[in-house]
Amino acid sequence: MYCFRNGEIVPCEEAVVHVSDLGLLRSYAAFDYLRTHNGRPFRLKDHLARFRNSAAGLMLPLEYSDEQIRDIIGELLERSGQEEAGVRFVITGGNSPDSMTPVKPNFFIIVEELPHYPPDYWEKGVKLITSDYQRDVPGIKSTGYLNAIKLMPLIDRSGAHDVLYCHDGQVLELARDSFFLFKENTLVTSKENILLGITRMVVLELCQNVFPVEERAVRADELTQATEAFLTGTTKGVMPVVKIDDNTIGDGTVGPNTRKLMDLFKQHVGRN
Repeated sequence: MYCFRNGEIVPCEEAVVHVSDLGLLRSYAAFDYLRTHNGRPFRLKDHLARFRNSAAGLMLPLEYSDEQIRDIIGELLERSGQEEAGVRFVITGGNSPDSMTPVKPNFFIIVEELPHYPPDYWEKGVKLITSDYQRDVPGIKSTGYLNAIKLMPLIDRSGAHDVLYCHDGQVLELARDSFFLFKENTLVTSKENILLGITRMVVLELCQNVFPVEERAVRADELTQATEAFLTGTTKGVMPVVKIDDNTIGDGTVGPNTRKLMDLFKQHVGRN
């Protein structure tokens, strides 16, 4: 696999950072991640807009145009030889002289193999556990995933797929994905204090004229009222959730509304 690093394309094993890089020392870095569908980067424009917003939020200048980045991705994908792949952007605070001051950023574009999940995750649904947490700057997709990684042993022991963050009595998001629930035929999702996922955006577009949608603060006690639930993410699409902590969602099976959205999403990515 190959990586773009500060103006050159190198094998990934050569794409290293200096020990003074603020991404390493202070997690002062932003990233974004997309995947291809039918060999083409999916929603590249939206991912780049979010990445630029994250970089700007950390006051890190991104010196490459969208057109230049598209060309770089095209070359990386061609060299990778993968039928489908993930693409990761990373921009760091650079090699700091005092371990605190950002300087010229280091910028990487990495082509990766896509993760694989068992088909049962879509056929039977997954379990989540809740945790009281809100990311420091929710609108910035930073590399600071300390809390999510710290909770991985608990997630494994609980037999869960991932953790659902709640804070101040409100449902927010997963560590890496967005969260939705159905109350009968009404789709509900949080609107503030979350990262606005790109797959989340696609699902909201697909729901127009299909389901009533409420983007609003979601109370934690609404989890027990949900008739269906699902998560959305770049590598997961629409993935049903059938249990949260000890609470079974609906009848514990993948509901008809979720299945409809799964089908709509598959049709959508198949056309792109």
